Amino acid sequence: MGSISIAHANERIKRPLLSRWPKWARWTTLVGIVLAIGVGAYFVVKARQASTATSTTSTLQTATARQDNLILQASGSVYLVAASEASIAFEIDGKLAELDVKLGDKVEKGQLLGKLDDSTLQYKLEEAQLALLELTSPEAIANAELAITTAQANVINTQAGVNNQQYWKNDALIQDYYAKYVIAKANLDRAQIAYDNANVGEYINNAGEASLYQSLYNAQQAYNTAKYYYSLYSQAPTQRQVDAAQATLDLANAKLINAQNYLKALTGGEVPSDATGSDMAALRQAQLAVKTAQTNLDSATLYAPMSGIVMTLNATIGENVSGNTVVMTIDDLSKATIQFYLDASDRTNAKVGYAVSVSFDALTGQTFSGTVTQIMPGLVSVQGSSMIEGTAVLDKSVDEIGLPVGVEAAIDVISGQATNAVLIPVEALHKLADNSYTVFVMENGKPVLRSVEVGLQDDTYAEIKSGINAGDVVTTGVVETK
Repeated sequence: MGSISIAHANERIKRPLLSRWPKWARWTTLVGIVLAIGVGAYFVVKARQASTATSTTSTLQTATARQDNLILQASGSVYLVAASEASIAFEIDGKLAELDVKLGDKVEKGQLLGKLDDSTLQYKLEEAQLALLELTSPEAIANAELAITTAQANVINTQAGVNNQQYWKNDALIQDYYAKYVIAKANLDRAQIAYDNANVGEYINNAGEASLYQSLYNAQQAYNTAKYYYSLYSQAPTQRQVDAAQATLDLANAKLINAQNYLKALTGGEVPSDATGSDMAALRQAQLAVKTAQTNLDSATLYAPMSGIVMTLNATIGENVSGNTVVMTIDDLSKATIQFYLDASDRTNAKVGYAVSVSFDALTGQTFSGTVTQIMPGLVSVQGSSMIEGTAVLDKSVDEIGLPVGVEAAIDVISGQATNAVLIPVEALHKLADNSYTVFVMENGKPVLRSVEVGLQDDTYAEIKSGINAGDVVTTGVVETK
């Protein structure tokens, strides 16, 4: 029995401790171990996540202010054109009798270009001049002076009639006219009795009868006149008579003025622009005929309206030419003129006075400077696209460039440029409400806010006129790094 006990004891010693625990204890312990392992694993994962999160940091992005050039420009296509072009045409029809230039000739302003056959025009001018000379001859002047004298007398007489109507209540005047009427009546009666006593037949047979008839006739005329004036002044005139007398006076004054103005016109005096009258109208018509004939004769000769080069020539000597048909064109090539087109979005970068830089495909490596001289007020359509159209003049002539008009080129319109300027990225700018700007500058590793004066800007850089020096480090934003 003793050996058996020893064996059981040894067996208990060799088995694991867990196997020696009661069954319920063993299960409880296993569950605890599993929970412990799970909790530990959870905290390990969280620790690793925390470690990863703390390794991602926010970093200021910076840039260094540098000194460089900044140019604002808009690019487009251009054509070389003439500074100006003149289309030359005769104003009248005719046969081309003379042509004094040929294609490609250089001409000066006022130079003779060509003439039509003007023999008929010369004759018409001479005819008109003769007609005018007749109207302005010494005889015509004398007749004009006589017309003034006659008109003045007529004014005096008609004025007297108006005055007499105004003073019709003058008893002394009425008595005077009555006395004249009585005398005229008595003279007429005596003349009538004498004539009747002579028994003059149907025809006057001798000088005595003729004298009696003449006395009777004169007495009758004197009586009629005396009777008229006595009747006129012995009663108040009607309104119609007053109006007629005044109208007669107005007409007499108007004729006098017309006569005086006509004489001034004939003798070189100053004539009112509203002068009238048949004589004045005839004179003006004659003067106009001379002017028209002279204009037609002048129109038969062509002169260069400007200096330039004959670019086209569309007529030959002996050919009938219609008026206003272009026979030649002259281009002014003294300055190279550029017609350019820019995208509509570049309108703020295209203004009169801006500098341009032009390069021609045919002249590799060469650029030509100039100035914008015109910007069209509205957009134009070019191959279906809305474009800005403008004109620029280069500093060189077409001859100096050595290319024909119509050649294409590329253009840069320079709206602004800064030389040796302090430049920073536009991202570094912070615009304030009053349109001023600030920038964060790194000082001792920390961003410090500064006010700056900004000049030119493009999509990438801004010119800093004050507040920052070249070499200063500015912040352009915040980025995350791992």
